[in-house]
Amino acid sequence: RNAGDKEAEEKFKEINEAYQVLGNDERRQTYDRYGKEGLNGAFGNDFGGFDFGDIFDTFFGGGGFNKSRSQRYDDAYDLDSEILVSISFKDAFFGVSKDIKYKIKKPCKTCDGTGSKDKKLNTCPYCGGSGKIVKRSGFLSFAQTCPFCKGSGQIVKEKCHDCAGKGFIEEQVNVKFDIPKGVNTGIRIRIAKKGNISKSGEIGDLYVAVQVKDDKFFVRSADDIYIEVPVFFTQAILGKTIKVPTMH
Repeated sequence: RNAGDKEAEEKFKEINEAYQVLGNDERRQTYDRYGKEGLNGAFGNDFGGFDFGDIFDTFFGGGGFNKSRSQRYDDAYDLDSEILVSISFKDAFFGVSKDIKYKIKKPCKTCDGTGSKDKKLNTCPYCGGSGKIVKRSGFLSFAQTCPFCKGSGQIVKEKCHDCAGKGFIEEQVNVKFDIPKGVNTGIRIRIAKKGNISKSGEIGDLYVAVQVKDDKFFVRSADDIYIEVPVFFTQAILGKTIKVPTMH
């Protein structure tokens, strides 16, 4: 026995505890939906000694049990996409309609989304098509995602020239939408069915992240708007009626 064996034994105990946690349907659904952060946050008091993410990244290559609708195993990209739109302080106050151009990903028609010139995928010779390779640590064996095929279990012999072997192309499209009044930086607007397109024809959503530019005069604090107006010392002492600009 050596230090390496003891370390492997501790890891084995952690794995057993992790499997016990995921034996509960509710906890497993939490991991599927929220990932390792969800488990660590929800059950950290009971299992605070280790990181669930480390365990599952080791066994499942960081993929978890299920991929969300946002990305499928047979697609090389997320279905949902996000763009950043900057608007003026005035547009944020009154609301504004936008017509913007952006790029979406869609399967390459030349290779049917395979990324292969002959439209054929070959079994990865490094993992034998399993998508996993085995690494050993002491008396334990750990399966990790194959770095050569990225877990797909398949590779191409010759890349498609039109998509450079990626299996998808980018296409410029446009979308019209309304930004409601009162938005602030950090707000995300969801536009259904305006995202990327999968091989099966499923369309993701587009998320518009709004960034409000600073104004030359006005400053926002929560739902209030402030403005600094310079006055002379005598005006401040004696008082005087002055004109103050507003948003209207």
